[in-house]
Amino acid sequence: MAERLTLARQIDDDTAKRRLQRLGAKACEPGWVGLWAAGLGMPAGDPGAWLLCAKEMRRALLLVGTQLPAHAKEPNTELKIDSSLPPTPEALKRLWLWERMATPRYWRIQVLDSAPTPLWLPCWLGYARGRQHRLVVISGVSGEPLPMLKPSVLKGLQQAHRDTQSAELEEQRGNTIG
Repeated sequence: MAERLTLARQIDDDTAKRRLQRLGAKACEPGWVGLWAAGLGMPAGDPGAWLLCAKEMRRALLLVGTQLPAHAKEPNTELKIDSSLPPTPEALKRLWLWERMATPRYWRIQVLDSAPTPLWLPCWLGYARGRQHRLVVISGVSGEPLPMLKPSVLKGLQQAHRDTQSAELEEQRGNTIG
């Protein structure tokens, strides 16, 4: 498998806090979501845009540009949520059809045949309390809300919580036995 690219975070802490507060969040933290980038372009050409998606996503993110804005180093200290397996070719075609909302014959741009590139998408997670607990996810690249990532982020947060509980339980067992 190819090495995972890391997209550059372009929204700083203060800007993210202001945007999340406007969306009702009281607290926030930086995070990274593992996605897959599939190139879009003319047949046998270079990509002009990218579909960012994962196998379980219903909608893809569209990132315009010939190059992915990669950052040099991999995230290491912030919350990382990996969204499992790459989308199948059929899923990519479905996601692309959903993005353009038209019949295929009117579009010459298509999903390119190359394998999707794994990447880390920077994001900001906003949390709100009240009658219901809420999660708001915004892009660390554009600052736009990303509701299509919410199910993946919630699943990743639940898994991280389970992993933490398992590690604490193992540590307690080790202290009891020793």
